[in-house]
Amino acid sequence: MGNILLVHQSRVIRATLSRHLEEQFKVLEVLDGESAWQTLVLDHDVVAVIAGPDIPRLSGLDLLERLRRNRLQRLKHIPFYLIGSETRIEEITDEARKLGVTDFILNGMGKWEILPLLQAQKTAAAQEASPSVEPVRLAATAKEGKPVVHFRDTGLLSASLFEEGVRRMFARVGDLGAVLVFGVDGYSGLVDHLGKSTASRIAEKFARLVQGKIGASDFMGHHGAGRFAIATRSSRLDQCEAFAKRVARSLANAQIVVRGKPVQLTISSGAASRPEDGMISGEALLALALGRMEAAMAAGGGRVQIHGEGLQHTPGKARHSELA
Repeated sequence: MGNILLVHQSRVIRATLSRHLEEQFKVLEVLDGESAWQTLVLDHDVVAVIAGPDIPRLSGLDLLERLRRNRLQRLKHIPFYLIGSETRIEEITDEARKLGVTDFILNGMGKWEILPLLQAQKTAAAQEASPSVEPVRLAATAKEGKPVVHFRDTGLLSASLFEEGVRRMFARVGDLGAVLVFGVDGYSGLVDHLGKSTASRIAEKFARLVQGKIGASDFMGHHGAGRFAIATRSSRLDQCEAFAKRVARSLANAQIVVRGKPVQLTISSGAASRPEDGMISGEALLALALGRMEAAMAAGGGRVQIHGEGLQHTPGKARHSELA
């Protein structure tokens, strides 16, 4: 679990953000820019900074500028988020972007909006850490010439947090978007053959491959063993289908090696879209997408399904979505 450095003079804002982040990160709170600077110099476990633009002793923009000019790569490239009111953020957007801000957080944002902004940074920090002793690696084939990928954790949202995000994403009548779900075909057999821990790590490595391809405003989470869901503002099923096929091609060009032996993976995908599947709730979209993915698996696997009702689900069990 990486540390997030939260720099703000408001106790209320610090307390609110801490509640949002504590499930995924350890939150360090300081009141001013100079204290933040000292913390960053001394604490090598900080993976990102969230700061107000008008904090005392060293403003958020000045702290950002000091970091970006630093010779230490750890400090120079640390993810940096500015938090403030919409009006204040608009005033400083251009200057902050020139200085190298990572992104902005508006006052009042919920955790399902904030956490996806930080997940990629958590994953990147894990990727920099020393690899696990588990002898599993995901490497590109020689023709691709890409480096081996090592990491400890996908940094994805939990299933419950993902579902909460989807519910809120489609809470308003006019909200459009889609839910896409990927599932590793024959995952239970993979568990039987390799063990639960190894199978889980293989699935997480696949999830990391997918996570590197989604947009900045999309968010991704676990949804059952060997299954991962994405919520996106892209609302067309044909776009979902094209994305799923690109992921499948990337997986086909990759090589998973466990204890020196190759393991071949295929995936099934399902998707559901609003408005193409009707102006249904976020929960219904997720269930429909999961059902379509299950139908793709039942049809032999290695498929993308974006139409049809899919298989029926037993309440309380992991559902699957169709990625198109």
